[in-house]
Amino acid sequence: MELNAYILFEHLKRKYPVEMYGKPDSKMSLKNPEFYIDHTLRFHADHVYLATVEHLPQRPIIEKNVVLVCIGEHSRLSYYKEHSTVILLRKKVDFFEVYKSLQDIYARFYKWESKLLELLMNSPTIQDLLQCSYHVFECPLYVLNSDFQYIASVLPPDTKYKNIHWATSKEILDSQDFLTFLKQQELRMDTHGSFSMEFEDINVLCVNLFDSGENYIGCLCMDRSAHPCINGEEKLAEHLARIIEKTTESSPLLFNNEFNSLKKTLQNTLNELPLSPSQRLLLKFSRYTENYICVSVHCLKRFSALPVSYICSVMESLFADSIFFEQNDTILGLIPVRYFSEESLISLEIANVITSMLEEMQLCVGVSNVFPDLYMLRTYYFQAEAAIDNGQIYDPGQTLYIFSDYALSEMVMNSFGGFPIEAYFASGFRKLLKHDQESDVSYLETLSAFLEENMSYAKAAQRLFIHRSTLIERMTRIEQMLSVNLKDPDERLLLRIILKALSIEAKMKNQ
Repeated sequence: MELNAYILFEHLKRKYPVEMYGKPDSKMSLKNPEFYIDHTLRFHADHVYLATVEHLPQRPIIEKNVVLVCIGEHSRLSYYKEHSTVILLRKKVDFFEVYKSLQDIYARFYKWESKLLELLMNSPTIQDLLQCSYHVFECPLYVLNSDFQYIASVLPPDTKYKNIHWATSKEILDSQDFLTFLKQQELRMDTHGSFSMEFEDINVLCVNLFDSGENYIGCLCMDRSAHPCINGEEKLAEHLARIIEKTTESSPLLFNNEFNSLKKTLQNTLNELPLSPSQRLLLKFSRYTENYICVSVHCLKRFSALPVSYICSVMESLFADSIFFEQNDTILGLIPVRYFSEESLISLEIANVITSMLEEMQLCVGVSNVFPDLYMLRTYYFQAEAAIDNGQIYDPGQTLYIFSDYALSEMVMNSFGGFPIEAYFASGFRKLLKHDQESDVSYLETLSAFLEENMSYAKAAQRLFIHRSTLIERMTRIEQMLSVNLKDPDERLLLRIILKALSIEAKMKNQ
């Protein structure tokens, strides 16, 4: 395996007092070390030479990316420091011992690379690859999928490390750690190459994982909290990440499971796409054969600024046996009703669990009525969507909207059959509108209060802050204008629907 100067330097300094000069190249291209042969006047590119200072020529030809491991200091080294990378051992040490140390470094990484390739030929698990690599990195290693769920991990026995362990596919990255990071910077899920994530007390080196279509499938992480990342290690992590990617190309199910298959089935159901026989069976015999609610999660800022898959995983961790997935520009979720102590307490218990998270991530949630049949998912998803649409009209600024609170408004606005509201006005109703335009006294407000108070003159007068006799006089005029009999329940229902629709329209215009 070819290495770079940083890796050689970091491993040599574990045994010798060394210093490095020049401009090392991070590219992994350095070939096995060799002795410098006296009187040689050319140092070849991407070669590592071991020499004692007294044997070096004055001004040789030095090609690109040459590393000189030199024993002893001398003024002539200034030329080498300027034209190559020099790893300097100032004290006199055994020449052949240093050469053996260099060979051991290369042998260590060659053995690791050979083992990885051997595993790759035999369909390994991600866990196999991490266990094979632990001796190289000597720190916690773990792999997350695109939902930030643990796929595999390897821990040292040292308990001072963060509690990351071999987990089930439903365990996810701690939400508080994630929210802390989210405040600092946006996730870089499209970044190629290694990068660092800084938490309050955790330093993690990460390499994103992609499939052959350049789609993000997860992340390889190294917890360097106890020991800082050494120079050059990021290239080794990138090498391991590429091996993991190759493994998933031949075994895609390593990053998939029945849980994700169920998500796909539900997405097809929601989008009215045909289901395969296996999907029908999955839907029929999955654990989601019970009563549940549908929730829709909206982001109050661009979804691209947030990791949608992570939000889904956090929601799934907060509500037992729930399932969440991306749907167009929203997130759809199913939560079994048995999660809640009582159906009447669903909204309160949801609020207790996720209100702080919604505020942190600038999200809002709509909640449907309870329903028993997954094949009705589309209907109840639209209920959850309608809860948000109506809630943002009537109660802007909230983060949780329940469909049952807005069911009447939704039904009224959908009851006109495509006609404008004016198409349902009787000629007398237009007289009321004209009166209100020309008078400071609103007959529409008077009529609404009277109907909403079940035609109680006393209660309506109190609500309008007028005398009962004044209300009786107004209502007499209103009934004459409308040419209706308010004792007829059908007439009253029609008027209440029209008045409610006008109220909704007015609120929408004021948004």
